Parts: sequence; C-alpha cells; structure tokens
Amino acid sequence: MFVIVVGCGKIGYHLSRALLASDHEVVILERDSRRAARATEDLGSIVISSDGTEPTVLSEAGAARCQLLIATTGQDATNLVACQVGKHSFHVPQTIAVVTDQDHVELFKRLGVDVTISTTELILSHIKEEMPGGPLIHLLPIQGASNGIVCVRVPAGSPAIGRSRAQLGLPVGTSLAAVVAKNGEIKSVGENFQLEQDDEVVAITPPDKETLLWKALTGGA
Repeated sequence: MFVIVVGCGKIGYHLSRALLASDHEVVILERDSRRAARATEDLGSIVISSDGTEPTVLSEAGAARCQLLIATTGQDATNLVACQVGKHSFHVPQTIAVVTDQDHVELFKRLGVDVTISTTELILSHIKEEMPGGPLIHLLPIQGASNGIVCVRVPAGSPAIGRSRAQLGLPVGTSLAAVVAKNGEIKSVGENFQLEQDDEVVAITPPDKETLLWKALTGGA
C-alpha cells in the first residue's frame, strides 16, 4: 500500500517506521526543514521538506496513486486541510487525521475525513492500559482495512519475557513493527531479540487476531 504521511513529529515518525517495517511504500511531507532534515538522516529520501496541504506538493509526492493519506501534525486545521485536499483533489480513498481538540472530532467526520484519531482518547487508552482488562491499545484502527496497528505492553510475569521472536507464537497474519524499551529506545526486531518487562510492542494484526496477540504477549493476565 502507498501511504502519504503529513507531518513528521513523534506520531508521524514512529507511524512511518511501523508502516515501512510492514513493507508499505511511504512518503513523508514535513514543512519544518530542521525536523525534515533530522528524519531524513534516519528514514532517507522518503522525507520531503514541504507543505502537505499544498496541492502541487501532494501531486509531486504521488497523491494521485496514494491509497491512504494520514495527517499527523499538531495543528488540527492543517490536518483537516491535508485530508480535504487529498480526498477532493486527488480522490485518495482513505484519509486519517490526528485531532488534538476533542471538540473537533465531529466536524472532521462531517467534512469527510474517514478516520479521526483523538490524542485525548489515546491518552485515556494509556491510562486504561494500567487497569485490569485493558492492555491492548489501538494506535491506528482503519475502518474497512484488513489490518490495524496496535500496541501491547509486556507486563511483569508475562511468559513472553526472555523469548525470541520465533518463540512468541504470534498469530498468523501478525507482524512486529517495532519494540520500544522502557527507556524509550527502539529495539531491533530481528529473529534473536528478546522481550523484556515493560517493552511496548507495536504490531500489525488482523482484528480477529488481537486477542491471540494479547495473550501471546501478556499471558492473558
């Protein structure tokens, strides 16, 4: 799938890494030249230092063949415009926008943004993660898609601790996109890595396999 990500802050950066790890084609548009330069050092030429709300920029980035546009900047207005231009000027079939102000969610939906991701709801999800029965967080639920991006924290006592990738028993169709250690460092997800307590596992999985994934990483506790 070809994805255009508008904005390369923390959300856009880590999301792009996850998509690339799952073999998707990604182009990132970031108008802050310093931020774009830092991202280019790690991600390479897929980062374009330009304004993702401009039709000419989106056209040059390949929006005409884009299957998914995700706007992840910290400005709701910018995210809305990027999605609107992608949808109406280039007929992008699926648009997703990060929304910082919860009051804007309904407006985005009325104006045709296919999926909204509320940062307020994400924070609440992280709070719920510390409560019994809520350790799986949907980072990117895409309506109508066969897969979603989820995050699972490895709790104390999990049988997954110390296991390699091959030993985890991940459900069919699930792939690990990234593993973030407690100190914030991103671990390699090669065959020989081992999970540790409090690792945050970002995975791409079919919705009907989420429970199996959660059990594999937490032991069902």
